[in-house]
Amino acid sequence: MTVSRGWITGAAPRIAVTGLMFEANTFAPGTTGLAAFEGSTYAEGPAVLTVGGGLDSVAGAVAVAEAAGATVVPTTIAGAMSGPTVAAGVYPVLRRRLLDGLAPLRGQVDGIYLELHGAMVAEDEPDVEGDLLQAVADLMEVPVAASFDLHCHFTDAMGAATPMIVGYHTLPHVDMIETGARAMTVLLAQLGGARPTLAWRHIPMITSAEGQDTNHLPISEVMGRIREITSEPGVLDASLFMSQPWLDVPGLSWSTLVLTDGDPELAQLRADELAQMVWDRRERVLAPKVDIDEALRIAAAADPTDGRGPFVLGDGADSVSAGATGDGVEVLAGLLHHELTGRAQVIVTDAAAADRCAEVGVGGHVTVDVGGGLAPEFHFSVEISGTVVMVSDGRFRSLYPPAPADLGTTAVVRVGEHLHVVIVSRPASQLDYQLYLHVGLDPRDAHVVVTKSAGGYRAFFEPVARECLDVDTRGPSDSRLERMQFTKVTRPLYPLDRTFAWSPDAHSIRGLLT
Repeated sequence: MTVSRGWITGAAPRIAVTGLMFEANTFAPGTTGLAAFEGSTYAEGPAVLTVGGGLDSVAGAVAVAEAAGATVVPTTIAGAMSGPTVAAGVYPVLRRRLLDGLAPLRGQVDGIYLELHGAMVAEDEPDVEGDLLQAVADLMEVPVAASFDLHCHFTDAMGAATPMIVGYHTLPHVDMIETGARAMTVLLAQLGGARPTLAWRHIPMITSAEGQDTNHLPISEVMGRIREITSEPGVLDASLFMSQPWLDVPGLSWSTLVLTDGDPELAQLRADELAQMVWDRRERVLAPKVDIDEALRIAAAADPTDGRGPFVLGDGADSVSAGATGDGVEVLAGLLHHELTGRAQVIVTDAAAADRCAEVGVGGHVTVDVGGGLAPEFHFSVEISGTVVMVSDGRFRSLYPPAPADLGTTAVVRVGEHLHVVIVSRPASQLDYQLYLHVGLDPRDAHVVVTKSAGGYRAFFEPVARECLDVDTRGPSDSRLERMQFTKVTRPLYPLDRTFAWSPDAHSIRGLLT
């Protein structure tokens, strides 16, 4: 889409930039407090543009705005690693900070760009992004555009607040920059005279990320059709939101969105077409899992010296980037009982064990229980004995998500000759392998690497892996959603319910905004 330079005001526009990024998991125990959104995850003024290291959606939005001659005015941005429901009282503070950052710019900017996730749930607000978008629109009274994660739980309130909603097109997520660019392009198009018109369709289904890879069937077919649709005359953008499934909230669903230039009929027609494509493929999106013992037998039968890379075991049920706690040790327990001849490495959250290792010090021998302390309803602990080979403060730069990481005291214990257990004090995102590099365990030289991620790890790990195996474990982000205790979602909802019929025309409420 080409952006017009014929701005409505007759001059290059000024665009305020702000954001709030968080993905909740309502099945994870405890709550997320205000401290999670402060420190290195909070920025004001020009620092808003650099907190993501040039790899986030803000970077893409700013690049498009500046290339078009617009002036960018950064205000505030906050974010936190995925985790439990946000505690009562925290969102009102974050909301006020964001609005206070914008308020002085009333009447001085032509538009607003927000970087959001789309799955932030608080004890006192189940639809944070819907509420926030409306608050921003009401306060500023100028066009608002927002970029979202592909796992946005899209709500009617979001669509009612602004038609300019744009989501990632990739899983694993590698198009954050491009998504911000798309959102800013649409915003500038409206300021240049376009009439963004959004239509959406909710699809009564949820699935975990292991089966949602946009590079492979069946979702690659849907994304291919989205690319075709966005090239049609009059279409400004289109998105598929596959929703964070571990949210027990009313209206949870997948959603298709199509944004046109003043053509509501075309927008709804294409949104419904995409929704039907998704529904027809629902059974193929469910993710198969491999038994842990079977996965380790496969690894044990392979030669670790043949240069073919590691077996990467995805422990998706304990996916920290999906809000889980990272203290599951089922795969570790399996590794303790299998004789492997190459290096194996796994990460576990356990602050007390990390502190104990730090007390013993590098070179000392330690026997300690690890795991099971944060989510005991899902996890248990195991005893490990070995040599402390490394102690760190747990501070490094994550590439995915692009943000500073501070995991607190971190230690590596070598158990026997080959097994290395990385113990962190706070849950560690394992979408990339920067933590492993930080502690001196390059996964490219390992035989077995465990990553606590539900599919998203493949962007970094698959290119170096011999084989990726998603293993069967339990946890707050279990892919077998029927195991989870949903009580608030709107039913029927696939796969919790299997025997109901649905079609876009007969069984869904249309959402439409011009």
